[in-house]
Amino acid sequence: MKLTFLGTGSAIPSERVHSGLIVEDEGFLFDCGSGVLHNLNKSRVPVDAVTNVFLTHTHLDHVNDLMALVKADWLLGREAIHVYGPTGTSETLSHLMDAYDYMREKMTIGVTEFEPGESFEVGGHKFDTFPTEHSVPSAAYRMNDSFVYSGDTEAVEGMAEFASGCDVLIHECAFPDEMDVSNHTRPSTLAPVLEDCFVNRVYLTHLYPHTRGHEEEMVEKAGENYGGEVQIAEDMQTIDVKD
Repeated sequence: MKLTFLGTGSAIPSERVHSGLIVEDEGFLFDCGSGVLHNLNKSRVPVDAVTNVFLTHTHLDHVNDLMALVKADWLLGREAIHVYGPTGTSETLSHLMDAYDYMREKMTIGVTEFEPGESFEVGGHKFDTFPTEHSVPSAAYRMNDSFVYSGDTEAVEGMAEFASGCDVLIHECAFPDEMDVSNHTRPSTLAPVLEDCFVNRVYLTHLYPHTRGHEEEMVEKAGENYGGEVQIAEDMQTIDVKD
């Protein structure tokens, strides 16, 4: 299975675009922030091959390109797309459709809203969800035993157990330790999670511009008690993950 990071950045503009991750083999898109649609066009996945969108939460830098994707799909001849997300997803999508009312006649957006902690199946793949700590309802996803995608969150108790047994953990690490922030993860707060997390590789994403020049120390600190490999994720980087 191939995953491509379509966006590894944050709400503050940088060389990285907003959050987005595509499971190439299935057309599963995780988050759809600004810039993700253009990077999707550069990937091996056609824009109209996205079958399902999985939102970790409804902040702008995770949904900005969603309606643009819906319109592109309509122009390419599609009639429907399905979106999964935690509490608040249905309301957000309803408001977006109100803002672009003419799209109601063009495309059907199916929505499955879940309580974090629930599991479901899509296309023969099992998805587990996990409640994370952010300023709005948010959730991490686990797809089979392949990978976990944290979305935006503080380092939370239980994430290590949730991810253990997967090949890859993709976890936000938005700021270096010099920044005192809430609702996000820093290397020193991620380190205890990784110490107890049995995955083969970890990729750090959702990087604010404040992380520039701190990447090496962030990787070292986050993985100081972790036995696997920690890397900084990059836009358009493709990784192979066990299926």
